[in-house]
Amino acid sequence: MKIAITGDFHFGFNEDALEQARRALIDAKGKADFVIAAGDLFDFRVPSQEVVHDAVRVFDEARDYGDAVVTVVDGGREKPGPSHVIAIYGTHERRTKGLVNIIEILHAAGLLVNCHARKVFVEKDGERVCVQGMGGVPEELAGRALKLMEYQPEKGCFNIFIFHQSLTEIIPQDKDCISMADLPNGFDLYVNGHIHWRHDLTEAGKHLLIPGSTVVTQMKKNEARPKGYYLFDSKTGNTEFVTVPTRPFHHQEISFTDAGLSEVEEKARTALEAIAESHAGQVPLVKLKLTGTLAPGLSNANLDLSGLERNYSESMMLSIDRQIGAKDLKEKLEAVRRMRDEKKNAAEFGITLLRERIAEKNIPESQLPSGALEPLFTALSQSDTEKALELLEPTEST
Repeated sequence: MKIAITGDFHFGFNEDALEQARRALIDAKGKADFVIAAGDLFDFRVPSQEVVHDAVRVFDEARDYGDAVVTVVDGGREKPGPSHVIAIYGTHERRTKGLVNIIEILHAAGLLVNCHARKVFVEKDGERVCVQGMGGVPEELAGRALKLMEYQPEKGCFNIFIFHQSLTEIIPQDKDCISMADLPNGFDLYVNGHIHWRHDLTEAGKHLLIPGSTVVTQMKKNEARPKGYYLFDSKTGNTEFVTVPTRPFHHQEISFTDAGLSEVEEKARTALEAIAESHAGQVPLVKLKLTGTLAPGLSNANLDLSGLERNYSESMMLSIDRQIGAKDLKEKLEAVRRMRDEKKNAAEFGITLLRERIAEKNIPESQLPSGALEPLFTALSQSDTEKALELLEPTEST
């Protein structure tokens, strides 16, 4: 069977979210036997009635993909599936235990099938696919939740597992999230939402597809790639990414070294003018990232780019990320990052920095009194200059 894999529509996020998700679902309707939507279909836990109304119309238009037969097994009972859109809730829709989320409401209305803690079977031409899923949970609880649910593949089926979490293989800096090895074994395909840029990878013997979002929400560089959905063939294993028309997104970074205010503004203006010309007749999303350092005596507070933002307000949806600042501040931030990466406490790292500063002054550490470095740091950190001088003065001969 042909399976369209999508998700992260974020209905309600902005004016693009609804139309771009609709384009993906309707385009897939002509190519796939059913759709998997991997969570965060809405941007809010309790979306407005207007957002729900628009989403209902989209799902009503998309729910019938053809003659594949959908069966839902819930609590041991089999029921005909009312839709060819099989979904889970994500972290944006998750609500406190005992409260109903919007995905469950749409399931009850017959507009999609919520496969969280359910088994959904899709059959066509003698082929049987079983879809199981786990809705988004807090990252620190995901591993435990997977063990408690005890997901098992179904014999005689092509088995798919859907989830909505961060993964260490994709976001290694997130120390609380699960890895591919934590996912239940034995499934033929794994589908994840949550991450907004697409991935097709095999790790720990598991084939994973992450379709990414259909709308730009975070304006990160990874989101500048074309948006769309995966089209997966369960018989051949062939995977194709199908792009759909979306609002253009342009991400550009400009780096400076000891720059004056006029230099920053002029280079930013030149970049924005080029972007506007390349997207004439469109209103693109633009993220302009300014990095590096300003000239001595200047800080980010001196940099006023409001005029630029006003000048381009009609030709683009502009966001300027000012990661440019005073040189001494950059050095302090770099020191904090080093302390984190080297896993040293503040005192240990302070002694390391003191040793480096002494070396910069071309003073060999061997010229210091034996064992003086640690007490010297302690004295300086307590503003005890007399003690510091005492430690540095050579002992008089008797």
